[in-house]
Amino acid sequence: MKKDNVDLLAAIGKILANTYFRKVAVVTHINADPDALASALLAKLLIDRLYGANADLIFPEGLSSVSKRLAERFLSGMEFLENFVDNYDLYLVVDSSSSSALREVGEKVLSYASRAVIIDHHFPPGDLAQRAAYVCVRRELACTNILLEAVFKAGIDLDRGLASISLAGILYDTGRFQRADPKTFMLSSKLLEIGVDYEEVVGLLQEPMSLSERVARLKAASRCLIIRVGDYIICGSHVSSHEASAARGLLSLGADVAVVVGGKRGEIRVSFRSTQEFYRNTGISLGRDIVPLLSDIMEGSGGGHATAAGFNGVGDVQKILQLVLRLLSSEVYRRVFRHG
Repeated sequence: MKKDNVDLLAAIGKILANTYFRKVAVVTHINADPDALASALLAKLLIDRLYGANADLIFPEGLSSVSKRLAERFLSGMEFLENFVDNYDLYLVVDSSSSSALREVGEKVLSYASRAVIIDHHFPPGDLAQRAAYVCVRRELACTNILLEAVFKAGIDLDRGLASISLAGILYDTGRFQRADPKTFMLSSKLLEIGVDYEEVVGLLQEPMSLSERVARLKAASRCLIIRVGDYIICGSHVSSHEASAARGLLSLGADVAVVVGGKRGEIRVSFRSTQEFYRNTGISLGRDIVPLLSDIMEGSGGGHATAAGFNGVGDVQKILQLVLRLLSSEVYRRVFRHG
């Protein structure tokens, strides 16, 4: 039976205690960003040090460009797979709880859910969290935070390379501390005490926009649909790639909340972004309030945070964009004018 928010070390140990070969796969979402990379490496460290399992790292569709740069700088000869090569005794999924975010890999994890442990910080929890044996989904600013706490609790030392990648994971998901809390600063301080060069890590996270990303932002702006609800501006657009960057671009142009839909051959990706001021004033969390509405009426899954969220599903890009804009504008109207 699924157990929520269990002690990670106890949950992993209970599953491995009932297996003989102790073959473990550590899995994260496609195009692993720095938070996913750090979380996976920390999870592997826990498994390897405490249980001698020598876990396989599975990065579906590889690493993001920023994560590749971090791996090249701090990890010499890191080996990983993009798909499963065998069956495993334990599937440890980090920084995601939705099978769609893992593509084909997610389907296999679903089929072996009784052997799965989910560690994530996105809300609402996805389909993997509903079926896994053990679930640890917490409202943390970075999934790295959850794994770092477990590593420190287990008394495992980090080398400078993994500590640097861990700080990169935290910086990436907090927008370089634009979102922060005491725990995040405490964990980051511990990493700096290990000897992490903060300026070096920040430098590695900086990445000039590619030509295709700049084109996507400009196309999103040229195709933008604008809806005004009270004093709030909702913008929606569509591109074939770089949806998240395009949504951030619309915010920089003046939108309070932006949604950009992309995808090909019937598979769609929806990226949501809003300003902190929009969240504070309306109380609308994109991950908590908007994504579940979309999940209720169309095939797919997603999750996220208060000001950033995503959804993967199937459908027509234009129809989905119109649907999402109606959902957003209706929810904003309800919140803004509910006392009117």
